[in-house]
Amino acid sequence: MMLCIALLLMLVVLSTHSIAATPAWSEFDPGQVKIAFDMSERGLVLTEISSNEGKDFLAKPTGLLWRLALVTDDGSINEIDSTNAALTGAESTVAQGKFTWQTKDNTEVTVSIRSPEGSPLSYWSIKAKLPDGWKVSRCDFHILPTLSKETSRKMAASFGWGVEYELNPGMGYEATYPSMISAMQFVAFYDKQEALYVGTHDPKANFKVYSVKTDEDGTSYTCQNWPGLADKSGGEYKLPYEAVIGVVNGRWYGAAQVYREWALTTPWGKGGPVSKRPIPQWLKDTDLWLRVEFGYEGIAEICKSARKYFDVPTSLHWYKWHEIPYDTLYPDYFPTRPGFAEGVKELQEQGFHVMPYINGRIVDPNSKGWNEEGLSKSAARKENGEPYTEVYGSQVPLNSMCPSSTTWHDKVSYLVERLTHECGVDGVYIDQIGCAWAYRCYDKNHDHLPGGGSFWVDGYRALLDKARKKLPAGRMFTTEENIECFIDQFDALLLVNTPCESWLNVIPLFPAVYSGRTINFGFQYIGKEDIERSTPFRVKMAKEFIYGAQIGWVLAESLMKPEAEKERDFVRNLARCRGGAHKYLLEGRLLGLIDVVGDNPRVKFTAPKPFGGEYTLDVPVVFASAWEAEDGSIAVVLANIADEAHSVEFTYKDHKSRKVTVPARNGVVVEIKSKG
Repeated sequence: MMLCIALLLMLVVLSTHSIAATPAWSEFDPGQVKIAFDMSERGLVLTEISSNEGKDFLAKPTGLLWRLALVTDDGSINEIDSTNAALTGAESTVAQGKFTWQTKDNTEVTVSIRSPEGSPLSYWSIKAKLPDGWKVSRCDFHILPTLSKETSRKMAASFGWGVEYELNPGMGYEATYPSMISAMQFVAFYDKQEALYVGTHDPKANFKVYSVKTDEDGTSYTCQNWPGLADKSGGEYKLPYEAVIGVVNGRWYGAAQVYREWALTTPWGKGGPVSKRPIPQWLKDTDLWLRVEFGYEGIAEICKSARKYFDVPTSLHWYKWHEIPYDTLYPDYFPTRPGFAEGVKELQEQGFHVMPYINGRIVDPNSKGWNEEGLSKSAARKENGEPYTEVYGSQVPLNSMCPSSTTWHDKVSYLVERLTHECGVDGVYIDQIGCAWAYRCYDKNHDHLPGGGSFWVDGYRALLDKARKKLPAGRMFTTEENIECFIDQFDALLLVNTPCESWLNVIPLFPAVYSGRTINFGFQYIGKEDIERSTPFRVKMAKEFIYGAQIGWVLAESLMKPEAEKERDFVRNLARCRGGAHKYLLEGRLLGLIDVVGDNPRVKFTAPKPFGGEYTLDVPVVFASAWEAEDGSIAVVLANIADEAHSVEFTYKDHKSRKVTVPARNGVVVEIKSKG
């Protein structure tokens, strides 16, 4: 059910004197959600964001609604906010309002609010008229300093698949957008059914940092917007999108459906459904991914055995096919290890599709690319001129490229062309583009404004357009993780970085928005001991299945060990089950998770995290989710991680309760509504 927000502002245009002398108030209140303000000598104060049930999401009133960081060409900084500026005006019509502040340095800031009839949301914009000599380097908007502990006990954020946080004192979430930690531009705060939806509906995907912190008083939310620094000082700054606040039913899933409605209007959301996208059919048909490493001689027999055992459409993700060490001397990937191209051909003859790894973002400063091909000029650089350096498992410093660089575009395109034409691979995995955080780049020699803005996304979209022109027919691209603003340019996304923690809950927030629009594979990193301990591995595979992903992304060598017989049996069963449910899990839309009752015992396990430490989870043995196909049919898919069959029961909305026996280490698909 859609909520409706109407706008009623009991205001007229007021002078500074009349605001101070005459208390006034305004509220958005159609009986579904209310956003209320108070005006007095304190200025403008946000006093309430409440639902139709009267549940207020604010713990206390706040006058801190926005903050601007202003900078001069010589580096002087001045921060202003709504608490140290004078409210000079407020005006309204039936469906919109506008508030204006004036600062001591004559900066004029205006916040406008609109609420379309029938919408569950209010849309907020901000602009500033700047005095000569000043530019906006950062705009903090929205700011919600204290959300109530009673109505905001949990938060959903788009970290990988999606993460649900308990909002306990000490909790902190800070995420650069775009990155895997904030793959989408919204969060949701909730306790029971109603959720406070807070989003930034930005179709240009500008650089942002979302920050959420919880202490004894409640939870704070801030969105920092970092524009590119304008060529000229003064003039007008305007936030290039609308920030959004609303109250919706359905907790994280309800919030995701609100976001989905907007997201499918964006450049990346207009790519169309998977069923109609020009993705190679073999990739759509894939139900299993295996990982291999090093030269062909060492993997040939394992792959041959795996192909015979699984006997489902399988693709291979090939790492370390190059002579250089992993995460070292990038992008000097050639020459390949001996026999690579020949191995690709033999694997394809067995029925595999082969996809090697390259990195689309970082360069080793000791590489030929950096020192001889001019890539040093393509690096993203800090304000002090130094490159952004990162260190991974190889312990080798690696510098992030600026995606605006056409030299970098050409290098990645060259690698794609050589791998597909010379080595004959079926596709190329371009690491980090869909995963790693954007940087603000201040190199004035680059073709973008220094600082933030949309150049990071614009640059990578241009790179991918150029590289795709090098792909022969029937070949594809994938990347690491799921930054939303590239989903129309990649044919599939590898999701593996969602954290393994005892204190958070992994949720299918991303497929709740983009199911049916992109192909996903993987779930979380498969640690060395996951298969040995069995339960951690089975839980990851079961969730991968009910979240709609292609199964696996498991090291073939580990899965084909004699002692992993039950684990590979589970993988094979899930892949086969998925193969008969593409209309739902590949092309359909996720309708949410399903509670499974009856003979559904719980199991508690402890497992190593992928990068150190341990985590503990308590989970049921049978997991389930509901899906709707494009033809309108609805099914519930279930996965049983146990070594015994379990007879369970579930209900989807107003459909009658269903009983089903899920075989040991297997999945089932139960259709509950036929097409139409």
